[in-house]
Amino acid sequence: MSHITEIALENYCSFREAQCRLSPFTLIVGANNSGKTNLLKAVRTASVFDTFPDPNAVLQLAKHHASSADAGTKIALRWNDVGVVITDNLRMDPAKYKQSIRKTIEALDKLNPRARRATSPPQIKQRKFAAPLEIYRLDPNLIGRGEGGADTPYIDPSGVGVAWLLDKWNAGARSQRARFEQVVAALRHCVPEIEALSFYDEDVGKRAIQVEQTGLPEPVPLTELSDGTRLVLALLTLVNQETPPPVLLLEDIDRGLHPRLYEQLVAFLRTLAAEGRTQILATTHDPYLIDEFRDTPEAVVIVEKKDGASTLSNLDERLAVLRDAGADLEMPLGQVWFSGMVGGVPAMKLPEILKSARQ
Repeated sequence: MSHITEIALENYCSFREAQCRLSPFTLIVGANNSGKTNLLKAVRTASVFDTFPDPNAVLQLAKHHASSADAGTKIALRWNDVGVVITDNLRMDPAKYKQSIRKTIEALDKLNPRARRATSPPQIKQRKFAAPLEIYRLDPNLIGRGEGGADTPYIDPSGVGVAWLLDKWNAGARSQRARFEQVVAALRHCVPEIEALSFYDEDVGKRAIQVEQTGLPEPVPLTELSDGTRLVLALLTLVNQETPPPVLLLEDIDRGLHPRLYEQLVAFLRTLAAEGRTQILATTHDPYLIDEFRDTPEAVVIVEKKDGASTLSNLDERLAVLRDAGADLEMPLGQVWFSGMVGGVPAMKLPEILKSARQ
């Protein structure tokens, strides 16, 4: 499976200089305004860089932390199959530029000593993205409503397009029908009371999704089901496309989901990533979701703000420091994070909070 194994950022949005490892399914945690979304934006920026009319303008707009006049924005991605790909708008003389590239690759090498060093020149021109990526902020209120006709025949970042695409698959050729049935089977696994999906005319030319459920004599519109059910259906549709995004960027993956669904959702997404369907980078604030990564803490990235700049670190590194210091880590992984022991949570002034609570 082709996927990004490490990322390094320099002068990009809230990042001055930061690096971390990425897994096939990476969970990104941190306080509000810490820089989680900016990490997703960095990967998206790398995907659009080659197709933008003025690619350097993309990075110039994002540059917030230039440390000197000749420093620019840099996004470096190490892929497991082609090595390091660097997107930048640095303005240096050739000697300084070569030194800057070498410094970036050395920083990536330190993250994972076992990583295969790039055998191609430091800056690889080959594109890894066939099309620009999107950051999906799925809105359950828009998923399942009537779509069709002049609507866009793909799923946009809000989730609009799910009904259009599923109806197309359901009425399509054998391969498309099989894709539709695969989505329904996975949805039933997550929500067992669902028996089938079908479609109805919500308006002229607008087909909406309805759901047949155990114990109910008639189908009900998907819009009457929980937010979590609609979000799960949108995710399943995204990853079952004929050509799913090579990297699926998800904001607030737990939005509207009951914690009981996390185990099934994480297992499903891990399977998709392991099969090479897509790499998944997802943000969350939910400690229960972090619990599902207890066996793979290296797949959790902590984003923090320090001295006005965002930093990146992998959870396994933070846990190793605590264990070396003799800390008791017998609590659930999400509780370790929520307690503030490993960082990435809002600062709390407990004495003041307790004092005000007594008054």
